[in-house]
Amino acid sequence: MGAYADLSPVPETAAREHAEKNGYDYLSALTAPSFSDDPHHVRCRYCVRLSAARLGDIGFGCQCQINPRRERQTTKPTGSKQRELLKDSQLPVLDWWDHEQNDTATWETVTVKAQREAAWRCPNCGLRFTKRILDMVNMRECPECEPKQHAEREAEYVRYQTTPVADVPELLAAWDDEADPRAVMVADQGSQRRLRCPRGHRARQSPLTYLRNGCPSCRGQDTRAERLEAIEADPEAFGLNAEIAAQWHPTKNGKTQLSKVSPGSRKLVWWRNPDCDHEWQETPARREQGQRLRCPECRTILDSLAYHFPELAAEWSPTNPLSAWQVRPTSQALFTPAWICSANPDHAWQAALSSRANGSGCPECREHGKSRIELDHWAAAERAFGRASSGQSRHEAFARRANWLVDITAETAGEQKLAIEYDGSYWHADKADLDIEKSRDLLTAGYLVARLREHPLPPLPIDDPNYTEFVVYSATPTPDETIEQVREWASRRDEGPGAQR
Repeated sequence: MGAYADLSPVPETAAREHAEKNGYDYLSALTAPSFSDDPHHVRCRYCVRLSAARLGDIGFGCQCQINPRRERQTTKPTGSKQRELLKDSQLPVLDWWDHEQNDTATWETVTVKAQREAAWRCPNCGLRFTKRILDMVNMRECPECEPKQHAEREAEYVRYQTTPVADVPELLAAWDDEADPRAVMVADQGSQRRLRCPRGHRARQSPLTYLRNGCPSCRGQDTRAERLEAIEADPEAFGLNAEIAAQWHPTKNGKTQLSKVSPGSRKLVWWRNPDCDHEWQETPARREQGQRLRCPECRTILDSLAYHFPELAAEWSPTNPLSAWQVRPTSQALFTPAWICSANPDHAWQAALSSRANGSGCPECREHGKSRIELDHWAAAERAFGRASSGQSRHEAFARRANWLVDITAETAGEQKLAIEYDGSYWHADKADLDIEKSRDLLTAGYLVARLREHPLPPLPIDDPNYTEFVVYSATPTPDETIEQVREWASRRDEGPGAQR
């Protein structure tokens, strides 16, 4: 043992308290007396695994409680990778997109990294040209404007080589150098001059660089301010866990700001869980390690089922031994969770967490299987309308069949029945007649009917004010955006003179 080893025996009460705090039942010490590095016999409360561990290892909790980071355990978007669509990127290049020359399908599906050519229109001179999308995203250049602008920059540089600083008011006002501004040329690139901006910042740089780029200190401050605003608006875009950021204590951290704290910081700061109001201290780095607890007192975890899938948490049965805040969406639970249907409380069943997270629903409400993309639109409808269901619809007005299986049914704010049908391009390529009959039966029964038709399915020949179609793309599904368009259309039907109640 080293000269600085702690030779103080650990009291059994202290060891027991430490074990219980970290999710173990304390059984006994394996040495007498017991020192800090000696093993203790403990049993995990969750998986009942017996182990002999030192106090330091006990502090990390049982391996069954290790909570991986969210990118490793939450459901992935449709497809192996989330593709960033150009239309959703908010990049300046969108102002150059030629909507007249490019078709709608390209606009709806193309990504920011696409290497195909597209049509563009210069917002300055109006010139139309074609260029690869990736090239335009990286550098916007007009074949006609760019040579002119380059020539203008060259001519300007030549002119500034013979223009004294004293002849440029902006430079003269910032001049703080010992040299005579009448003897120093603006394009004096060979030397650095002292300049002072209106805010009082002093810098040494060439006059031309200051004229073109301004004060470097001001630019830096503005950039930092913009970054802090962006972090507060979207913490995850800067590597911060949004769930953790939402627990930042509003009063106990003094002048320390969350936007200035690194996710890997080892500084001890205060947190507060808004659900239970429990408060504690921990470093940001430790919050993303080991058990990754949302609240250490309630033993809830980060990236739980309740956080990522609140609509599933609403169906979590109270008979389950853990809450929806204590299980991960795709974890292997030691029990098969029980669920209660939100559409019909009489429907109860058991299903694995991974099955529910991947889109399975109530087996009694949904008599036939649905594709992942249909389930995503169903979940989006639940978020938009508060409740959405799927299953058999019966009505005496139906002429083609006694009942129809409707993909999604919901109710508008005006209590109008709404049927949403998803028509995949493969399965509905030769079912136009059946789709027409089904739509007409639903319209006759008083439904508003919205069909989501995958490109390139043609529109159906149905002329009815309570019927509409939306073109969707299987390669780039946008369920929430599409369902929001349906909701807005249904709201207008609620308000219109032809709305049925």
